[in-house]
Amino acid sequence: MKALPKQIFSGLAALLICATGYAQITPSCCESSRPDTEVDATERAHPGAGVFSDAVASDTDPEVLYRRAADHETWMREHLMPAGGVMSGQFTDDTYTQVKSYGGERDPAIWTGAYLAAQALRLEATGAADAADQLAETVRVLHRWWRISGDAGYLARFAAPADSSDAILATLPAGDPEVIRDVPYEDALWHWRGRVSRDQYQGVLLGMSLAYEATSDPGIRQLIREDVATFAEQLMRRERKRVKVIINGSSNFSTTLELQHAVYTDDETPDGIPILNVRTSPLEVEASGMVVFWPNPSEFIRQIPGLGWLPDVLLPSQAIQLAAAFRVALQVTAGVPGYEARHAALLAHYDEQVDDWLDIATGWENTNECGEAYYGLNVAFMPMYNWVRLEDDPVRRARLQRDVLRDALWSAVEDHKNVFFAFLYAAQAAPEDAVEAVIEAHLAQLALFPNPPQTAEPIDVRSEYPADPECPGLSAVATDVDDRPGATFVWERQPWKLVDPGAPEFAFAGVDYLLAYWLGRQTDFIEGSGRVTAAKAGTGDGTITSSPPGIDCGSTCEGDFDLGSEVFLQAVASPGSVWTGWSGDPSCPYLHPLEGATDCVATFESLPIGETRIEAAVLPYARAVGIGETATAFASLINSGDTTATDCSIAPPGGLPVTFTYQTTDSGNALTGTPDTPVEIPPGATQGFVFGITPSLALAATEIAPVFDCTNTAPALSYAGLNTFILSAAATAPPDLLAIGVTPSGDGVVRLPSRDGTGFFATAAVNIGSAGTVRVGVDDGGRALPLALRVCETDAAGTWLVCGDSLFRTIGADQTVYYTVLASGNGQPIAFDPAINRLFLRFEANGTTVGATNVAVTTP
Repeated sequence: MKALPKQIFSGLAALLICATGYAQITPSCCESSRPDTEVDATERAHPGAGVFSDAVASDTDPEVLYRRAADHETWMREHLMPAGGVMSGQFTDDTYTQVKSYGGERDPAIWTGAYLAAQALRLEATGAADAADQLAETVRVLHRWWRISGDAGYLARFAAPADSSDAILATLPAGDPEVIRDVPYEDALWHWRGRVSRDQYQGVLLGMSLAYEATSDPGIRQLIREDVATFAEQLMRRERKRVKVIINGSSNFSTTLELQHAVYTDDETPDGIPILNVRTSPLEVEASGMVVFWPNPSEFIRQIPGLGWLPDVLLPSQAIQLAAAFRVALQVTAGVPGYEARHAALLAHYDEQVDDWLDIATGWENTNECGEAYYGLNVAFMPMYNWVRLEDDPVRRARLQRDVLRDALWSAVEDHKNVFFAFLYAAQAAPEDAVEAVIEAHLAQLALFPNPPQTAEPIDVRSEYPADPECPGLSAVATDVDDRPGATFVWERQPWKLVDPGAPEFAFAGVDYLLAYWLGRQTDFIEGSGRVTAAKAGTGDGTITSSPPGIDCGSTCEGDFDLGSEVFLQAVASPGSVWTGWSGDPSCPYLHPLEGATDCVATFESLPIGETRIEAAVLPYARAVGIGETATAFASLINSGDTTATDCSIAPPGGLPVTFTYQTTDSGNALTGTPDTPVEIPPGATQGFVFGITPSLALAATEIAPVFDCTNTAPALSYAGLNTFILSAAATAPPDLLAIGVTPSGDGVVRLPSRDGTGFFATAAVNIGSAGTVRVGVDDGGRALPLALRVCETDAAGTWLVCGDSLFRTIGADQTVYYTVLASGNGQPIAFDPAINRLFLRFEANGTTVGATNVAVTTP
């Protein structure tokens, strides 16, 4: 638990005086802030197999498709992401609760990159905090895999700490020539699997590119930038290398070649010298200690003595992969201070080579016979999507769309019932291409995907499909998705198999469903909205609003929001009424995430005249912690009536993925009494409390309204910023800014000296969380007040350092920062309405509130 500095709450009594004075007419007038428009993103928690959605597989209802995605993600995280990488698994029995061993140990890089891509698309489609959290964590995992070899641009297939579980370590056995063990990295020993192949890079680059677009976290963007730029710069480097050459399995000698478009490692050959194994008819090149991306391998192989006669051999897939890698590198370095020269060099190389690569790419064709090496189609489609999506030259882009994507790649697979390929094509199709029928047909196939766990059941569909006379054991037409053998990535498996024995107790990750589904959502191929309906009940009155906007009830009491997004409903009682609670769906009022049509009811009761009343205040207003870490805050409860308030307690509202505890304190904020025990408060007295909230899932700036209640009173009225509490939580603990605002008058109100004058308030904030880059911004909560606002950083003595509409600042752990907000009027009046007319200073990290305060504002 993070301890709060008690001295920061010296102003709590004044805050309560403010609450008592204005409670009858308006919400808080004192220093506080309102929440951001984001609330928490969580995934459905399921204990094991058999509890997932049982909807009919072919149902294309948006809620069914979304819930299947949520369930597959839950299953993956709980069972099939060892050390952060995606694998398949054999389980101990058919309950699928305990992994016996992992499979697919040579392919985690491509599958984990696909998972990263899915999280990036989910973040763009929903804004979910959990998607941002998963994106960041997966980028860190892949960053480790890029770096662990110590060789520029060389990607590990998988890596895990040397003290991992036996099941994980079994994927990295001693004696396996691909495995490098006991490598010092990040202050620990690691094992990693090498001899990486070109296909592994394609999933990673797809994920990195989409993640770079989706995230607002500058640290995560920098990790992506360095990894991708380092890879592309290594590809660009032309260097002389001593290599061993094996020709047609016999001739074996060493020579020096001038090579390019290759990455190297000295960990995988006996003496650190790369090996080229060349077969001349037809030309094939296998490498050890290096990975080559050669659209025309003859360009380099002709340097080998005796092979100068080789004709050009053009490899369109490698042209696509190479061009896409440079396009992603250009994407992540464009417009970045300090990267101008590196970007220019990458662009010059790309411009020099791209037309040749494009000419080669137009010759792409499906060379598979009877479904062999079907994965080769996948590792052309993945980079092709990056290339055409990022190409900024309109002439080249048109050629890519028509000559390569449509006429070469898509025309070869259009009858394969491959949802991923179909959505990639439709998302980047030429403007004249009619893709509606393509989308509809493949959405129907996606709906056939099984619910988790995706098991390796035996299949025999010979009676349902015609046999292919030229390919024994295969169908003449692509089978439907629900008639195919299970696979971790079914889109890279040939779709014609008629018989498969299955594998007992084996299950696959479902990353293929996630990637196709969220690509469909992000491109609007898949409908993804759910209706939220709000209603009021009781003898009193009030309003219900939503964040993000869409509901403002009385007038607008229902709205459509993105499935998988976070919707927060807030109830505010009218004068003379009190909000007493939520009913309806158990998730109300924090829909995290929205999973379908949801009805929420807020109950307001009339407040009897003369009844004993309680008022509450909370400081600080915002905290940010790691998942499983406890955020604490102080509260004070005033009995403003004439009789003793009995059994007074604090409780969280329903629907939050948190645990909650509280305890009384004395006037010095020292603990008293017994935890979670109600107390009596005499008339006119104030009782202090400390409460702790421990989130079990990611939360993005969720405004929590603790329920302050006594047995003989109505609950304390809830005012945003006065007695609510914004909580953010992430897997990696973020910065946590305790912010307190001070106005010259000391009462939480900025009073401009005239309608065109300037007022100000000052803020001190101490970071009791992790170091990080924080955006400091000021706004009026969307009220469009007639003010010009600026924020200025100062030092402890009040000397101004820098001013702006918003500021970015890297704040260290335990560091205190100081800011002043300036508000200049434009001649229009601002009424004294502290509930509405307020100024907000917000501290945000990665787009999520990690500290905040606000004050009221008025003019003469």
